[in-house]
Amino acid sequence: MKQAKVLTGKEFKRALAICETMQNGKRNRLMLLLSHYAGLRVGEIASLKWKDVLDRDLRPKSMFYLKAG
Repeated sequence: MKQAKVLTGKEFKRALAICETMQNGKRNRLMLLLSHYAGLRVGEIASLKWKDVLDRDLRPKSMFYLKAG
């Protein structure tokens, strides 16, 4: 299996800038950040619920766990 292409720093910044111009830019930026920094795959990102990533005070958790399948 071929290794996935990794974006350079310049390419990543450009992708984030493009997200800002899109209709759902904030959502798209978050998806890109979750994929890049957390290493989440598309299916894992799509299955996330607010309760998975926010605490009771609606602040982002410092750590969260993904449930299998």
